[in-house]
Amino acid sequence: MIDKSQPVLKVEDLQVFYWSKRGPIRAVDGVSFTIKRNERFGFIGESGCGKTTTMMAVLRLIKPPGKIENGRVILDGQDVLKMEKEELRLTRWSKIALVPQGAMNSLNPIMRITDQIEDTIMTHDVGATREQARARILSLLDMVELPERVARMYPHELSGGMKQRACIAMATALEPQLIIADEPTSALDVVVQKAVMQTLIGVQERLGSSLILIGHDMGLTAQVLDRIGVMYAGKLVEVGEVQDIYKRPLHPYTQALIGSLPSLKEKKKGGGIPGLPPFLLNPPAGCVFHPRCQHAMDVCRQKVPVLREHRPNQLAACHLYEESNVPI
Repeated sequence: MIDKSQPVLKVEDLQVFYWSKRGPIRAVDGVSFTIKRNERFGFIGESGCGKTTTMMAVLRLIKPPGKIENGRVILDGQDVLKMEKEELRLTRWSKIALVPQGAMNSLNPIMRITDQIEDTIMTHDVGATREQARARILSLLDMVELPERVARMYPHELSGGMKQRACIAMATALEPQLIIADEPTSALDVVVQKAVMQTLIGVQERLGSSLILIGHDMGLTAQVLDRIGVMYAGKLVEVGEVQDIYKRPLHPYTQALIGSLPSLKEKKKGGGIPGLPPFLLNPPAGCVFHPRCQHAMDVCRQKVPVLREHRPNQLAACHLYEESNVPI
């Protein structure tokens, strides 16, 4: 029995290191967040900041030399990191599923679409007949707005948008409580991006699932998400509702990300954030963003800021607000 009063996912102090001869590369370092039921939550940030690694850890798909060093991943009341192999296998797809970034690389090129989705259904629902599975597949294809003929096609016969929709159908075949979409619209043109995103949101709403979206397109995420988590150098630096993040960002990194977006209303000089993200083998002491931050203070170079609430439902890990140097 699902307790709908409880969050579908709760991640506590998650750490993922990639081990090298020179020591650990801290890809995810102390990340904590909660996903509510029926919520659409997104992760944004520069490439290499730990977004995808965090989600792979939630799915327990980290491979050597990567290792989950610490943390808890509570999915529907159970710790994914403590599950036995068979329990974990049954949990994937049925409770939590992934829509991958590269659809062509995720689909088996020598299997028809119907056979690939059927494998997922039959492996988990051992009581289902082949006829029942095929009927469910046609229903899934209809739900993601693909014609019936796609079931008999191979991945190379599909367009980019059709392949991504096929991946959405496969991920939602067992009606999971949580869908993780890792940049599902990358490498697609803007028209197809919008159509695929509308399909994904429609499926999520129809199933009553929660959605975690990883993306770089901040304009697109602003239109579909409820809350956003901003990641930098393996840490969550800000979490809040979409309108607050975009209109009143707290963390200097979030402010810099928003400031780098082009605007049709304002004529402003384009540009990115000065400097580069730190090398996570030897991250800077204190706040990891301080070498690039125009508001950096002495305390920023010495003490790691704590992610805490500074406005209602808006959290930031920044000494500016703790020291009351900048008005909220």
